[in-house]
Amino acid sequence: MTMHVVCLCAAWCGTCRDYLPVFTALAEAQPGWRTHWVDVEDFEAALDEADITTFPMILIANGEGTLCFAGPVTPQPGMLQRLCDAARQGSLRLGDAEAATWQPLLEALQIRRSVA
Repeated sequence: MTMHVVCLCAAWCGTCRDYLPVFTALAEAQPGWRTHWVDVEDFEAALDEADITTFPMILIANGEGTLCFAGPVTPQPGMLQRLCDAARQGSLRLGDAEAATWQPLLEALQIRRSVA
């Protein structure tokens, strides 16, 4: 199953710079992941309503574009892997109101929710 994994970061953030090789290595090891490394300053308009409290911030959407997770994570490979595994199994899902705040970014990244 395809998973869209988005890491929100900032070029000035040292933690983000340190996390980039970890994120990249995980992405290369997971052929079903479609990854997006997003500098928040490049997507300010799409993130206008989003509540970003710290970095790195991860969004995980399933193959249908349904947002399963949005939140800060500790920059460790095991944490991201566990979150993606839980999303793949259907154990994670955001409420509609919270997911709506991230929709402009998902659309900007061309991650579209399918309509049945």
